Amino acid sequence: MSMTLNQLTAGKIATINFLHGENHALKRQCGALGLKPGEQVKVLHRSGGTGPMQIKCRGTLFAIRNDEAASIGVTLEA
Repeated sequence: MSMTLNQLTAGKIATINFLHGENHALKRQCGALGLKPGEQVKVLHRSGGTGPMQIKCRGTLFAIRNDEAASIGVTLEA
């Protein structure tokens, strides 16, 4: 099922499909951190409302803002 990272709940695992939007700085930053298509991410914690979320990718923990997570397309793992 295709969705964006900000739609996942804690404990879910997904594979990054694409980074969309016009924010080229975000795309560069995500790529530098290893958040790129084909990588698997796990949502560890979600703040209430529109707060940040904590994810794990390639053994590294990240905090990412909700609006940035909305720019990352993912496929939920079965």
